[in-house]
Amino acid sequence: MDEIKELRKLLWLYHGHQSIYRDDGEMQCGVCMLDFKRHSIELIVKRFDDMAWERMIEYIKVKV
Repeated sequence: MDEIKELRKLLWLYHGHQSIYRDDGEMQCGVCMLDFKRHSIELIVKRFDDMAWERMIEYIKVKV
């Protein structure tokens, strides 16, 4: 279980947003609205996938 906690912490620290909240051991992001401490891995993966699609769509809009 400690490995999972460490991996969640790494995802939170390096996921790409500056708006992270860490008071009292929390691991939340105000940009992607994820709680890396409490949300399921499935929800985190889905949100990462959604954000990737959003970036891809924005990239296509700029190129067209």
